[in-house]
Amino acid sequence: MQKKTRQFNTAENSAYTAVLMTGSDAENGLYERIMPRRTNDWYSESINDAESKFWKKNVAKHIQTGKGPYVWQRNKGLSINFDEPRPTKYFRSLTRVLKNGNNKDFWRYLKRYSKVLKKARPDVQQGVFMMSSGGNTNTVRILTTFNNHNNRQGKTKNSTVKDIYDEMFGEGAMEDDYQKYNERLVEWSRPTLDFMMREDLSTKR
Repeated sequence: MQKKTRQFNTAENSAYTAVLMTGSDAENGLYERIMPRRTNDWYSESINDAESKFWKKNVAKHIQTGKGPYVWQRNKGLSINFDEPRPTKYFRSLTRVLKNGNNKDFWRYLKRYSKVLKKARPDVQQGVFMMSSGGNTNTVRILTTFNNHNNRQGKTKNSTVKDIYDEMFGEGAMEDDYQKYNERLVEWSRPTLDFMMREDLSTKR
């Protein structure tokens, strides 16, 4: 993996590797390979290129079991500071699967919450993604980066997130919106997992 990354994954073709730290799969050494900002053309052109051949010959044989690949589309309107290249040690991943039907209540809460975060925690780095291919396309993934386990969400200015939410959208709005948000989720679909970035297996930033 390290040799492959150094040989093929420069800044123009970046790839990042993270290892799972929490959850039942963590003890089995579960890794995630992230290849950001790819175009649709890249997927069709990369099937038989030198990078893919190197992976199949030298890396794939060491993988006991694998999932994916998955294609995610980022919701830029709900993402915060995610285009900024920052050295990051860890990230938290929230995966949520939506019920079929009208999910406006889910997106309303997430949209409002993102507005609140921009005010309450302006330094937070959050990415919101919708699965495009490879699995259930009702799946939403929310990533938040952090460098300190004791301060995963970052510093909050002046007041609590709930206070700022209710100040912006009305008394009791956060509790009401969050309840409606939860009602749009498939009941079993709420994993929250922490990952550690492996800088030695990632493109240099």
